[in-house]
Amino acid sequence: MIVRAWGTSDVLAFTPSVEASPWGPLEGHADILTGAHLVEFTLNRQHAMAAVRQVPLLHGVRLDVVGLVSDGDRLTMGTLGDALEQVAHQLGAQQLAMCTKHPHLVRACIRHGWAATGTVLTKGLHHVKQ
Repeated sequence: MIVRAWGTSDVLAFTPSVEASPWGPLEGHADILTGAHLVEFTLNRQHAMAAVRQVPLLHGVRLDVVGLVSDGDRLTMGTLGDALEQVAHQLGAQQLAMCTKHPHLVRACIRHGWAATGTVLTKGLHHVKQ
């Protein structure tokens, strides 16, 4: 995996991640990708890009995976997870985190050492005129 500069086509490639955001229709590309590093992974015919954002906290740094797209052969979470861990170490993080609506990704992460630490609940609010 390499950390590299963003290009316009890279931002657009994350449209599926933006559309699948657990935070719903309020988020757009800028909300999700601003401040994130672009990480590219290539191995044989496997190719993926991840958007990761460093979150400085009182006791260390968390690296949030805020977007993930694959446009090559199917990636295994073991291979991708190892690469994400390497990037986390390079960026000084002590923890990786990800929010997703995809149950298959949750299962794959758990099989490879991630822990589900809670559930994200959201509710859209409709304002009533008074």
